[in-house]
Amino acid sequence: MLSPHWKAVARNWLTSSWAAKLLFASTFLVLALYPVFQGWIDPAKMSLLGRIVLTAFCALGTCALLFLWLGMWAYWVWLDDSKTFAKGSWFLILLFGFWYGSCLYCYFVYLPQVIRRRGLA
Repeated sequence: MLSPHWKAVARNWLTSSWAAKLLFASTFLVLALYPVFQGWIDPAKMSLLGRIVLTAFCALGTCALLFLWLGMWAYWVWLDDSKTFAKGSWFLILLFGFWYGSCLYCYFVYLPQVIRRRGLA
């Protein structure tokens, strides 16, 4: 369990413009990995250089996936100011939608709330 000090640090960071940009960029990496997850890309048919690039992309994408998923859960737990029904619905989307649910949550809840909180709209 996080101490109150670390919760405050996490809250401040999650609503920063830097975090919003990183999480937004992470959604694109996660979505770009969809063909790999579906098996539409066959590394056996690639050149060595292609496999190296794919491996690096998948490693970066996996880090982005975890970063996005944990970041959206942290935001949902500590900072989401949605109404009860909406927050409950997003809980189910985050729980069963995994990283794709996290992308949706980022686009439709996290980014609009962070923009509104920071007065960027």
